[in-house]
Amino acid sequence: GVTIGGTLAGLGFNLDFAPVADLANVEGSIMEGRSYGADAGMVSGFVTSMMQGLEEQKVTACLKHFPGIGSTGQDTHNGMAATDRTAEQFWADELMVFQAGIDSGANMIMIGHISAPALTGDNEPSIFSRTLVTDILREQMGFNGVIVTDALNMSAISEYYGADEAAIMAVLAGCDMLLMPEDFEKAYNGVVQAVTEGNISEERINDSLRRIYRIKYADMIEE
Repeated sequence: GVTIGGTLAGLGFNLDFAPVADLANVEGSIMEGRSYGADAGMVSGFVTSMMQGLEEQKVTACLKHFPGIGSTGQDTHNGMAATDRTAEQFWADELMVFQAGIDSGANMIMIGHISAPALTGDNEPSIFSRTLVTDILREQMGFNGVIVTDALNMSAISEYYGADEAAIMAVLAGCDMLLMPEDFEKAYNGVVQAVTEGNISEERINDSLRRIYRIKYADMIEE
C-alpha cells in the first residue's frame, strides 16, 4: 500500500479504486485473481493493511465492490449478475470484510452492480437499493464516508437503464458519486432536473458534497 500509494502520489493522483474487498468464495468466482482469498478474516487483514498504506501516502483508498461480488461467476461488465447468498452468509463473510475496513477508517466504498435479493429484497442492482446503501451500509454498519457507484457504463446498467434514470436512482439510494455514466451530459442533466422538480432534495446533494469535501480538503478544513 505504501509503495503503490507513494507512486500514485508522485504522479499526482489522490485516489485509488482499491483495495478489492470481495471474497472469491465460490467455484468460478468472477473475482478469482483479484480477491485476496476466500477467508473473511484473512482478507480483512490484507484489505485494512493496503488501505492504511495508501492513506499514509495521502492517497484515498476505496473498498470495493460492496456488498461483495465474488460469490458469482457472472460478470456485470457483460450484463446482469446475481448471487443466491443468504443474508446470514453475507453478514458472516462478505460484510465482515467491509466492516473491518470501516472500523479501520475507510473513507470511500464502491457499490457493485450485483443483485443481492437476500439483502435488498429485489433483483435490482445494488447501487439502486436504498435498503443496502443507506439502511445497511450507512446506518447498520456506520459508514459515514463517500459511497461511489461502480462504472455506470457497464452492461449490467447501460443495457437496462438510461443514463439519467440510473444516475437519479443511484442518488436516491444514497450514493454520493456516480462513476462513468454512459452519457455524462444526460446523467448530469437528469440529476439537475430531478432536483429542480423536487424529486431529489438539494440537501441530499449537499450531504454528498460535504462527504466529498471532507476527503478532498482533509488537510485544510475542520469537521
